[in-house]
Amino acid sequence: MKTIKPKYGICFTSRDVSNAWRNIGQFHWAQKAYERMKRQCDEFLEYSDEQIYDCVLGMQGQTFAYGISGCPVCGRPFPMEPEQQRPLFSKIEDLPVKQLKCPSCSTVFPNEQCPDEGLGIERDRKGYYLIGMWNFYMGGELLGGVRNHEGMATKLTYMYMLTGNEAYAHKAIVILDAFSAINPGTKGPRDFTPFGSDFEIGRLHLLTSIVHRVKVCLASDYDWLHDLPEMDEPSPALASLGRSGTIRANIVAMLEDYQLSEAGGPEYDLRDGNLTNLQNHESDGVRAMLAVGLVLDKRNYCEWGVRAVEAYFYNAIGRDGMYYEGSYGYSLFTGTVFLDIAMLALRASNGEQLAEFHPFACGRFFRFAVQNPLEMMCQGHLPSFGDWGRDGAASREANPKLIAETYRAALYFYQFTPDETMKAEAKRVLVQLAPLLESQLGDRGVDLFFAHPDEPAPEPFALPQDNTIMGQAGIAVLRDANGTTALMRVGPNRTHAHDDILAYQYYAFGKEISADIGYGIYGTNGHYGWASKAVAHNTVVVNCDRTMERNRIYKPFAGGEFSFVYESDRVAAMEGRTPELHGIEAYQRMLAILPAGGASYTVDFFYVEGAETADYAFHAFHERSELELKEALPVAAGHWTLAGVDEAEKPDYDAPGLSFGERLTTGETFASLLEGEEEREWTAEPNNGYGYIHRVEEFRAPHGAAHAVWTSSTGFEHHWLGLCDREDRLFTGLGPSLEGETQHPFLIQRSVRPVKQFAAVSFTREANGEAPIFRMRPLLYGDPDVTALCVEFGDGKTDLWAYRPQDGRIKLDTQYGEWRVYGRCAWVRLDRGGAVLDAACIHGEEMTFRGQRYAGRDRTWHTIERLDVAAGTLTVSAHLPPEEPKYVRIKAPHRSGSVFYPVRSVREMQGRVTISLKDSVVLSKGIVKNLDGCILESYYPLPLGIDASTDKIASPFSGKKIKGEFGGEAVIRKMLDLKKMEIELLRPFRSGEKFDILDIEAGYALQWG
Repeated sequence: MKTIKPKYGICFTSRDVSNAWRNIGQFHWAQKAYERMKRQCDEFLEYSDEQIYDCVLGMQGQTFAYGISGCPVCGRPFPMEPEQQRPLFSKIEDLPVKQLKCPSCSTVFPNEQCPDEGLGIERDRKGYYLIGMWNFYMGGELLGGVRNHEGMATKLTYMYMLTGNEAYAHKAIVILDAFSAINPGTKGPRDFTPFGSDFEIGRLHLLTSIVHRVKVCLASDYDWLHDLPEMDEPSPALASLGRSGTIRANIVAMLEDYQLSEAGGPEYDLRDGNLTNLQNHESDGVRAMLAVGLVLDKRNYCEWGVRAVEAYFYNAIGRDGMYYEGSYGYSLFTGTVFLDIAMLALRASNGEQLAEFHPFACGRFFRFAVQNPLEMMCQGHLPSFGDWGRDGAASREANPKLIAETYRAALYFYQFTPDETMKAEAKRVLVQLAPLLESQLGDRGVDLFFAHPDEPAPEPFALPQDNTIMGQAGIAVLRDANGTTALMRVGPNRTHAHDDILAYQYYAFGKEISADIGYGIYGTNGHYGWASKAVAHNTVVVNCDRTMERNRIYKPFAGGEFSFVYESDRVAAMEGRTPELHGIEAYQRMLAILPAGGASYTVDFFYVEGAETADYAFHAFHERSELELKEALPVAAGHWTLAGVDEAEKPDYDAPGLSFGERLTTGETFASLLEGEEEREWTAEPNNGYGYIHRVEEFRAPHGAAHAVWTSSTGFEHHWLGLCDREDRLFTGLGPSLEGETQHPFLIQRSVRPVKQFAAVSFTREANGEAPIFRMRPLLYGDPDVTALCVEFGDGKTDLWAYRPQDGRIKLDTQYGEWRVYGRCAWVRLDRGGAVLDAACIHGEEMTFRGQRYAGRDRTWHTIERLDVAAGTLTVSAHLPPEEPKYVRIKAPHRSGSVFYPVRSVREMQGRVTISLKDSVVLSKGIVKNLDGCILESYYPLPLGIDASTDKIASPFSGKKIKGEFGGEAVIRKMLDLKKMEIELLRPFRSGEKFDILDIEAGYALQWG
C-alpha cells in the first residue's frame, strides 16, 4: 500500500491513520464503519467525472434551500435529516432531471402547477424552492456540513488516507474542483430571505457560519490531497464555465473565500486577531481561520487563532463551565466547534505558547465539554430551554446525541491533554460510555482516526442522582429519589435565550412533561412571537408583558439568585428570586419534588408583589392532549384569544380563524398574512404571545381551589391542583406547537392582587396507574405572609407544607397539633393516625411539631478570611456542619444577591475550614487595550458580562473586582459594551496587562449550602 503523508496534519496525522487501522482490527463498530464507508465510496467511483461535473455545475445560477416552507400542494413539512430525505430526490444518474417527491401527498415536483426552473416559485407570499431543495440535498451529500455530517469529498479522502488508492483521491478532487468553481457569488440558502431577494446569507447550500464549519473538513481534505500531480492540471470545472486556472488554484480560492467575516450573519472581523462577540458564528470563523491558515501557510491566521483560544475558554465559557448563550443545546453544538479550535490551535502553537496556555489543559474547557453534559441530563434528556429543539423523547435512557458528543469530547482530551488527571478522567468517561454507543460510533472522522481505550468500565454509567447547580449560568436541577427531575433558570438573558425565567421544565416517566414548545428556525413568527414568550412557558407573566418592545425576543436581564437549594434522600427543593426582571418588589418561586408512593409530586409556591396583573401559565405534554378543569364554574366571555380579554377595542385577530395560533403552519409562519403582518422577524403589538392562545374560555373556582387534568394521546395524565382566591380568574385555551400541527391546552390563573401567592401541587401518572394524591386543601386562611397546604394521599398518608416568602416564623394549629417553624419552609409527612413518618426543616433554624423538635441546617454567615485564586480555595473560621456540604452560598457585604459554588473538598483544622471549589472564582479574563480616565477597554470581548443582542445594558459584572497580572486593580461600575467598562480605579494598569474579573473576594460572607 502506498504510504501517504499530509501537508501539515491539521486534523489527522500519519499516526492517526495507524490508529484507524488499529481501531478497525480491534472494534466491531470501527470495522463496520470502514466497510460502510468503503462501500459508499466504491459505489461513488462508478459515476463518471462528467456526471459529477454536470451535477454540480448544473447548480450554477440556481437556488439552494432547506425547504422549510414545506409542500406547496399539501402544506406538510418535508423531513430535514439526510437519511430521511434520501428517498425524496432523484439521483445523479437521472440528470438533467431534478425531481422531488413529497412524502405526504406523493406529488412530484416540478410540475405544470408548480414549475421551477431553478429560482423557485411564490405562492401566497411564501417562497418554495423545489430545484433548490434538490441542489441543497445533493450539495450536502457531496460537500457535507449542513447537518454536521461529512460529505462524499471527505469520505473519499479518508479512503485515500487509509488505502493509498488514488482513484478515491481523484473523485474527491473532482467534487472539490466542481464546487470551488461555482462557489463565488452564490448567496446561501433562500429559506431565510424574502422571495426574490438577493441578500447574501452564505455560500452554496451553506448558511452563514456553516460555510466555515465545512471549510475545516475541506481544508483537511486538501491537506491530504495537495501533492497529487493532477492538482496542478487545468481545472475542468473552470473551463466549463469559461474561466481558466488550475485545480489547485480553484480549490485554494474557495478556501480563501469568505474568510475573516461572514455575510448575512452577526458582524465580526477577525483581521489582526480582533474578536467581536465570541458568538458561535464568530467561533466557526476562528475555526476556519486556523484550518486555512495551517494548510495554506498563512502564519498570521495561525497567530490570530492561537491568541483567540484563551478568550473563548474564559469569556464564552463561565466559571461553571456553561456556555454564555442562553440555550444549553447550543453549548453541545459549540463544544464541537471549540474542540476543533483547540486541536487546530494546538497544531499551530509552539512550545512557548503551549507552556503559557495549553488548550487541552484548561479545566474550564474540560468541564464544559466533558463533565457538564453528563451532570445536566434530566432523566437522560438534554435540557431544551431557550433556542433548542422540542424534546419529544419518551425514554429514561441517556440521550444518544448527548452521549455521543460527550464521548467524542472525552476522546479529544484523551488524545491531546498533557494533564494526567484530565486524561484519566477522560478515559473513565470513554470506557463508561462506550457500551452505550456501539451503533453510533463511526460516522465521524475522529471516531475512526483517534485512539480509543479498550478495557471494561470499572462501573456502569448511571444517570445523575443529586441536584446540579450551575452558579454563574443561574441554573438548578432538582432530582428526587424516583429520578423525577425539575430544572429552573434564574440566570441572565443572553443570545438564544427565551423569556423563561423561573419557568420550570419537569421530567417524569422519561418525558419532558412541561412541554417546552422549543425552537426550530430563527426569526419566524413561531419563534419571535410565540415560542420565546413567557406565556408559552410554565411561569408567571407580569402585567401581560405589555412593556415588551416589538420584535424583542426576551427581556434584558442581568440575572437573579437562588436563595436556597435543599437536598436530602426525602425531598429536593429550590427557591429562585428575580424581582429585577420586572422591576417589582418580589418575583420568586419555591419548587420542591418528592416521592409519594411509587410516583412523585411537585409543590409550587410562586410569590409576586407589586404587579397590577399576574398570569400563572401552565401546560403539559408535547403530544396531543385534552384539558379538563374540575371544581370550577364557566363564566360567559366575550373574547376568542387571551389578547382579547378585557380589551374594549378587540384586536383584528381576536376572532375564530384569525388568531395567530390558528394560522401558524409549516415553516413557523402564518398560513395567510393579515394587513401589516410579515412572514419573518415580526411580532404583534403588544409583543406578549397572548394572540396565539385561542378558543379561550373563562372559569371561576368558588371553593378556593381548582383541579386541572391534561390527558395525553399516549396514555398519561398530568394533574394540577391549585389554590385560588375568590377574585382569581381561570382561563383555558389552545396554543400551537411551532408549526401549528398540534394545539396544546393551556391553563392561565389571573390575579390582580398587589400581593399574590400562587400555590399548587401537581403530578403525572399513567392513565390507568395509581394517583399519588387524593386531595389538596389549604391549612391556613387569611394570613398573607404564610401559605400552608395539606396534601392527602389515597393510602391515608398526609403531607403538610408551610411556606413564607420572607424571613420570619410560622405558627399553625393543625388538626394534628401545633406546628412551629423558625424559618421559611418546612414539610411533614404523617401516617393515617397523625404520627410523623418523615419531616424536613427545608429553610430555617428549626421546627417543632406536636412538641417534637427537628433541626434545620446551619444558616450562619461566615466571613471569608482568605482567597487563593490560583488554587481555587477559600478559608473561613468555622466548624463543618454534620453533613459535609456539597455547595456553599456566597454574598458580598451590603449586597442582597448571592451565588452558589459547588464544593470539591473541605478540610478543617483548628477551627478553620479550607474549602476547595469546583468552579473557578474567575468570571472572565481580559487584556488592557486602553485606559482613559474611568473607561477601560479590553482586547477581549466579555459576553458573560453583557447581552449584546439588546441596547439595554444589564450586566452581572457590575461591582466585581478586576485584578491585573502586574498589580492593576479596579471595580467595575457598569459595562458600556462588550469591550468597554466604566471602572473605579484602585491601582493603575499597564497597557497590555492581562486581568481577571473576580466573582468573590476576601471579606465576602459564606453560608453552608
